[in-house]
Amino acid sequence: MICIIALVVFGILGIFSVKYRAIAKEAFDCVFKRLTFRKCTTGLDKRLKAQITGRLMNKTPRVGGFIYKYFELLSWIFTIMLILSIIWSGYGAYNFIRYGNCNGKDSTEYCIFNGLDRSENRVENAVSCGCTSIVECVIVGHCKDELNCKCENGVCISMED
Repeated sequence: MICIIALVVFGILGIFSVKYRAIAKEAFDCVFKRLTFRKCTTGLDKRLKAQITGRLMNKTPRVGGFIYKYFELLSWIFTIMLILSIIWSGYGAYNFIRYGNCNGKDSTEYCIFNGLDRSENRVENAVSCGCTSIVECVIVGHCKDELNCKCENGVCISMED
């Protein structure tokens, strides 16, 4: 399903260059037809297959032949990987926005986005109250909302800009 990958890639490139918009439109048409269980009539999939494998055939004929033979399977594998990486990135972004860490609530694992945290610009107000969750801190009134609050070892920490 090379058309899905082409739609994403050329759709993004089409934002910046007019040259790729026609290919993005072809890819959209191809994806729409494939989703409705019809054949792609634009020929985009065949053209991309020929371009990709043609270049490989010149350099390494065995690899080019393998890719030509299993092109549909390989494009499905790459499409699935693209979709999974988009979902996983969205999940990480949600966790970062919600909890301030890519890996979820109370995680101490490495997160590449931790450098984007604005916590150094915040003032922390800590109140020892015996809390067990952020919700308790908000209910008691030590924090304005859950996004700007931490509960660590029975201490409510309110972080305000």
